[in-house]
Amino acid sequence: MAYKNPVRTTFSSPYSRYKNLLVDIKLNNINQLWTSDITYFNVGEKVYYITMIMDVYSRKIVGYTAADNMRAENNCEALKMAFKARKQTIFTELIHHSDRGGQYVSNEYVEMLNAAKIKISMCNEVHENAHIERVNGTIKNQYLRYRNITSFEELKKQLSRTIEAYNNSKPHVALNKLSPNSFEQYIKEQYVENRPILPIWTCNETKNINPNQCILQF
Repeated sequence: MAYKNPVRTTFSSPYSRYKNLLVDIKLNNINQLWTSDITYFNVGEKVYYITMIMDVYSRKIVGYTAADNMRAENNCEALKMAFKARKQTIFTELIHHSDRGGQYVSNEYVEMLNAAKIKISMCNEVHENAHIERVNGTIKNQYLRYRNITSFEELKKQLSRTIEAYNNSKPHVALNKLSPNSFEQYIKEQYVENRPILPIWTCNETKNINPNQCILQF
């Protein structure tokens, strides 16, 4: 069953727009493309907001937060967690991709990305951020909806447990049915030339293509 989103989580900024850098790129390692988005989760009549950052090559969620607001500071906390998870402060080969939400063009967030040498990419159409949106649905509809969550504190606790379970045990067809953590361990043991290649295809800058025919590789 598909669940429609009645809560708006993106307030696009017409300013400081960045180009979509995903056209024609191919991944063969982690820390080449991270994608981020904000989704919502209801606890009773209260709406909370979850921010996640995912490494697209391995599908691992490397940073996340839950909050009762959509301020940019929450995105910054998720980004700090991602840096800590990867045990790096500089990422010269990394692209950070998101929608055009105001949080992602906030001064603090952009400064953090620039300081880490991360290239900034933003989508023009909603389908161009489909990787992280699919994960949003998985985390909410396959995990959190079945937890007994009655408070914000419980949501934060269950979100942490859920993402740990997802990273450690969720199989992905695109990863040879391995979990994100197992796949990352697998590629460590492979020479670069033997690693799977993941093409990323978007159509925002491709002329004479029907947008309905555009496919993102999963």
